[in-house]
Amino acid sequence: MPTRIRLLTRPDLDPRFDQPARTTCETLVDVGRVLRTRRRELGWSQDLAAEVCGFNQRMISEIERGARRVAFDRVALYASRLGVDIVMTIGEKL
Repeated sequence: MPTRIRLLTRPDLDPRFDQPARTTCETLVDVGRVLRTRRRELGWSQDLAAEVCGFNQRMISEIERGARRVAFDRVALYASRLGVDIVMTIGEKL
């Protein structure tokens, strides 16, 4: 069964969005690409994102590249700081 990850941008953290932006991803590379785009939309550098999350810049880079060795809880924390909720489903259509 395929695992799908739905990313929802929370509009309460960004007034440019009046409704959640929804993106469905099937790989960590896709998730990283969405998070990189979101970081850039916020005007954040990787260094600033790292500071906000309590990570180093290398961790942010690895998350955004979809590196397999990054723990999912770190990806989830980074997404949360960017105002993105992660919903995972296994073997279910989104």
